[in-house]
Amino acid sequence: MYLDGWKSFNADGSLKDVYLGENVDGIRCADCDITNLNQFVTLQPEFERYNVNFKTNYQLNDDHNVYFEAKYSNSQSKDEGQPAFFFANPTNDVSIDNAFISSELVSLMQENDVDSVNIRRFMTDLGVRVEDDTRETQRYVLGLEGVVFEDWDYDLYAVYGQTDLERINSNNLVISNYENALDSILVDGEAVCRDEAARAEGCVPVDIFGYGAPSQEAIDYVNTTSTGTSVIKQTVLGGSMTNSGLFELPAGYVGFSTGVEYRKEESEIFEPNNAEGTFFNVLGEDKGEFDVSEVFAEITLPLLADLPMVRQLDLDLAVRFADYSTIGNATTWKAGLSWEVDDELRVRTTYSEAIRAPNISELYGAASQTFFSVNDPCRTSNLSDLSDSSIREANCSALGVSSSFDSDYDDKTLEGLSGGNEELKEEESTSYTVGVVYQPSFIDGLSITTDYWNIEIENAISAVGAQDILDRCVDSTNGVNNQYCSLITRDSSTGEVTQIRQFALNIAALEAAGIDFDISYTFEAFEGDVRTNLIATHLLKRDDYSFQDEPDTFEELAGTAGYAEWQANWSITFALDNWDYSWRTRYIQGVDLYTNYTLDKNANPNSAMEYGNYYISDASVAYTFDSGVTLKFGIDNIFNRDLPYGTTGTEAASSAYDNVGRYFHTTATYQF
Repeated sequence: MYLDGWKSFNADGSLKDVYLGENVDGIRCADCDITNLNQFVTLQPEFERYNVNFKTNYQLNDDHNVYFEAKYSNSQSKDEGQPAFFFANPTNDVSIDNAFISSELVSLMQENDVDSVNIRRFMTDLGVRVEDDTRETQRYVLGLEGVVFEDWDYDLYAVYGQTDLERINSNNLVISNYENALDSILVDGEAVCRDEAARAEGCVPVDIFGYGAPSQEAIDYVNTTSTGTSVIKQTVLGGSMTNSGLFELPAGYVGFSTGVEYRKEESEIFEPNNAEGTFFNVLGEDKGEFDVSEVFAEITLPLLADLPMVRQLDLDLAVRFADYSTIGNATTWKAGLSWEVDDELRVRTTYSEAIRAPNISELYGAASQTFFSVNDPCRTSNLSDLSDSSIREANCSALGVSSSFDSDYDDKTLEGLSGGNEELKEEESTSYTVGVVYQPSFIDGLSITTDYWNIEIENAISAVGAQDILDRCVDSTNGVNNQYCSLITRDSSTGEVTQIRQFALNIAALEAAGIDFDISYTFEAFEGDVRTNLIATHLLKRDDYSFQDEPDTFEELAGTAGYAEWQANWSITFALDNWDYSWRTRYIQGVDLYTNYTLDKNANPNSAMEYGNYYISDASVAYTFDSGVTLKFGIDNIFNRDLPYGTTGTEAASSAYDNVGRYFHTTATYQF
């Protein structure tokens, strides 16, 4: 609340000054009184899961076998998040005659000649928002496999799967109820809602002057529970035939496989009817389906064998033709060479072209309410940041924005819509790999594998960022009649943006390259078996192109949070009789927190610029009884390694870091 400086409330409703410090930027400050948003972050949601799996088969005769599989899974989770909040929102204007207002605040308002004040507040004491999710999955497989024509293996199968999700959102603030409850007055010394009609319908006045002030009756009145459901279905019919010795060439037998598959995907979301008019975002009800029919063939051709430096040289070819009900026809293929130099060394390489068809959500996602953090490029303070602002000024003027426009309305998030796009096409990728497998005869049990990989994706499905939509609208040299301006709505009188629409498009691209290492060594020691394994990845390149038609503009992600240049897992297991002892250490190289794209705009965005090197280790011991029961005791994060400073481990960029700390677990399994 701003009244003779920024003010807040003590728990008893009395006033106190907010200390801003000397470093203030809009709604942010350093070394000051702040609202810690991390207090609302759930590090790990409550989670329960039950799985039941069933498999059986019936041997019809020596050549044919019927098999059946069934799976049921039930998972329940509970997550808590930010409560409702009001930031410079007139909904939270409080009149001077409010039933709960203190005489101290009334006097201050009278001194400043105002009859209402706007209170910026997180409504934590009205209840944080809680989401309870229940997910049920069932899957059934029926198949017939066997041998026909003496040397052809066949597999015919039918698959049906369905997932049902129920999402219950509690403590969902009903805006109209809250407005009525907040607008209270005293009648005969008793606090009541000012609106008599609302009062007759059960309105309960709410006190927001100080944490913990709202009564339980008021909390119950202003909140509701919203329930949404969704269902996902998949049906698959397919079959394949394989012959590993189709015919013989001088270098060996030709292997061949072919098959067909039909797949249908269905999805539908049912959103709650009572979400509109609440603090919960109004989500669209997605509904869509597609089917695809595919035919594929694979062949292995032995080219050379038993020659100097060539023990075996094989050519692998594969092709798949697909007919999608959404994107039409698509063909993918792969070619590979496998060169066994001798008993110790094998070299392999592949080249492939593949596609990813858009999923149901990307195609048919209904427009849903969302909020964006942006800076309006038409504000005069933002125009002055450009060396040449003439194009932007002209376009802003064409949009009806005044040349003196500098409203700070964009300090808060702006409302928008996001959704799917039925005109989407497939993503296209090309990739190639080169690898070496080395198993030296002079070190028994040692295997070293190294693979270089390179992937490029074009027409990647992505939504244009809200800030990019605003900037590209007014930075176009062709005026404001462009696709980006059509996604923006401005208030004709104030010039402020009232809505930004964001939809999926085939506009992006990415390039990635790296080297994978896999070193394993098995040997005997101390009368037992020792198994060690080191798996590591060196990320050489990870470039994101927000707009693939601008190849000189990209974001370099390799070496930044979520894309460490080096990651590794090392494990060692010692088995002695019925005992198994294991140790595992995971390593993530230090990363920068800001990409080149961010640093080009602000070379010093924060005092914390990186996460350091990260190691975490787990240990376990297990004993297997003769009855088939195995008991396992483990300690994860045995040294209680903390998260990198400043993160919670809940964002995509920091999810690789453990946010639980040291914990103990016991597992019991039974095999029969």
